[in-house]
Amino acid sequence: MEKLKHYIALAEIFKYPTPNGNNFISEWRKIIKDKAPEMAPRLGAFVDHIQSKTISARQEFYIATFDVQALCYLDIGYVLYGEDYNRGVFLMNMKKEQGKAGNDYGKELPDHLPNVLTLLPKLKDEAFAEELVVSMVIPALGKMIESFLAKGNVYKGMLEALLKIMENDFPHSEYERFNFSTQEKTTSFECLPQWMNIK
Repeated sequence: MEKLKHYIALAEIFKYPTPNGNNFISEWRKIIKDKAPEMAPRLGAFVDHIQSKTISARQEFYIATFDVQALCYLDIGYVLYGEDYNRGVFLMNMKKEQGKAGNDYGKELPDHLPNVLTLLPKLKDEAFAEELVVSMVIPALGKMIESFLAKGNVYKGMLEALLKIMENDFPHSEYERFNFSTQEKTTSFECLPQWMNIK
């Protein structure tokens, strides 16, 4: 879907840093300007981070944020379900959707945030894309943002920017958002979105 193409560039923000990061700065600026101009300071801080640090320093910062004793986890299913059985169902369905769309998710899990973002514009079903974003990704982003206790992490700012862009892309959706309190109380499949057909 052409209208979701900007998520391909946004996915680069949350991938393991490479020297190619600078190649997307102008595209990120355009996306923020068009989709969520109030988030420009968040992007500015992230661009400063990229331009002022060596690639090795950026990689260490990324690992400290998302991998080793992570401040935040980028796997959507884990954020939503933890180690619950439903996470496995979610992963299985995400793997199926990634395969149907021909989206190569590399060495990461199919529900890894960058992989979900690159999947969105490749989906042919607009309703499914909306349900995935509204029901699952937006609540997960909110939970990720909450997990940052320390202020000033540039990735927190970019998660906030991504959340605002998604909310602006689907402002009047009727899909119900994932309910964390329901998930905590039950291990049934009632908290899975409708597209995750487990029959």
